[in-house]
Amino acid sequence: METECRNVGPSGDKSEKQRLWTSLLEAGLIDIPADDVPDRIKEAKAVVMGRLGELLQLKSNIQERESAAHSLATLKKLEKTLSRTAK
Repeated sequence: METECRNVGPSGDKSEKQRLWTSLLEAGLIDIPADDVPDRIKEAKAVVMGRLGELLQLKSNIQERESAAHSLATLKKLEKTLSRTAK
């Protein structure tokens, strides 16, 4: 699986909802089998954690660092929600 790191920030005139759907589509989280979602979340968390580690070493790109940290927190919440609903 090839992964791409991008700066997370405002993107033109798209609404927040449009950006969210675009992000989910690009991440492959839409229209995937339910059984694959936990693995996809783990993969995404690994990528975000790796990028966050890089950003922390650079001590710059504060906005991207905050976005990565927020993304990681969101993925953890999603993972927790899925584990609760699976029980």
